[in-house]
Amino acid sequence: MLIEVKSSRPTPTPTLTHVIPSQGGAAVCAVTSLGDDVFVVRDNSQQQVEVYDAETLTLQRHIAVHGLGRSYGSVACPNNNCLYASDLNADNIHRVELSGSNAVKKWFVASLPAGLSVNIAHNLVVACQGANKLQEYTTHGSHVCSQVCPTHGMLSSCPLVTMWSVRTCCQVWSV
Repeated sequence: MLIEVKSSRPTPTPTLTHVIPSQGGAAVCAVTSLGDDVFVVRDNSQQQVEVYDAETLTLQRHIAVHGLGRSYGSVACPNNNCLYASDLNADNIHRVELSGSNAVKKWFVASLPAGLSVNIAHNLVVACQGANKLQEYTTHGSHVCSQVCPTHGMLSSCPLVTMWSVRTCCQVWSV
């Protein structure tokens, strides 16, 4: 179930405005938005991404993503007009073109890709929990660089910072 809550500054209590119901008991595992669309990936995704209207949260369509397994990370890139979804089962990333064709490209990454982010260079940053490393890729899957995290388990509890590249993280961690 996905819930949208809005809060106005003067009122300290948030107000529930929309609920996306569960579908067959499948939990929502990844959510991202771009423009007027909200993209939802559920546990047992059945190789598809649900697309909801951002204003009303009504289901608009499904995007087929052949081979998509268990995903705990998704992010949309407005610059490249695409959606990325991680696949923990197969250790890969699925990139979906959002310009109409919905063409899908996928590539392998390190073990257990979970957190995804797009950095200031419009590259994809992947937090791979099993390998305890961050990996940076171009929008078409070319590897830019990798960095092992200094503390084991750090990636399972920390969100990615979108403005940093992996190189910046390397500099921060090496201080």
